[in-house]
Amino acid sequence: MKIRNIYLGKGIPFFSMTAALLCIIVTMISQLIPSTFMALRLMYPIEYPWQLVTYIFLQGIPKELIPPDFPYSAMDMTLGHLGYNLLLILPFGILVEKVTGTKKTLILFAASWVADVIASLIMGAVYTSKYLKDGEQFGVHGASGLAFCFMPVVLYILFVLGKRYGFGKLFTQISFYFLMGMSIPTLIIALSPNVKGVTGIPSMIIHLLGIIIGVIFAVVFRKTINEFFDVMDS
Repeated sequence: MKIRNIYLGKGIPFFSMTAALLCIIVTMISQLIPSTFMALRLMYPIEYPWQLVTYIFLQGIPKELIPPDFPYSAMDMTLGHLGYNLLLILPFGILVEKVTGTKKTLILFAASWVADVIASLIMGAVYTSKYLKDGEQFGVHGASGLAFCFMPVVLYILFVLGKRYGFGKLFTQISFYFLMGMSIPTLIIALSPNVKGVTGIPSMIIHLLGIIIGVIFAVVFRKTINEFFDVMDS
């Protein structure tokens, strides 16, 4: 079976497409109206209840909020942040949603979101009490936690594909190399506490949580994944 046939098969990946669209819309709002950035970001302590959701879809940072001596421009940070997360949410998320269904993908998102929020608030409390100066606030934003949780599930799907239809056939597919080409740097970013312009300890924790939740999801719903291919073969 070709990976592209899964993408082109029946079923519309409503969640993945909606999440990607919201990332673009919320990010554009913050860029066009910079004053909204802090209100959309998840801050510690929480200032507005909607921040618990909007921070996921907020990528990058407006140029008005970047220090003059910062090594990266607002365009670099926004396009890089938004672009990389969309490169995971769309091909990875769509594949997961096609195989496991929208309802189970929502479970994956919910688990990632809850873990993300709890970890962010704990880190906010620690950083506020130990590292930040008076008047400084701890804040997080971005869809990395969601984007990274798709990767282990996709790797398991690829393993099932190879085991069922032959790894030799799998290795001849261009889509396989694209998915693997995105998985490798994703793992490097998740495991590194100091990838310039990309991560740091707080981000690394969120990335690792996403991967761990993805692994748990793949284990819990491995029967669903295998049943998908049983139906495809029948």
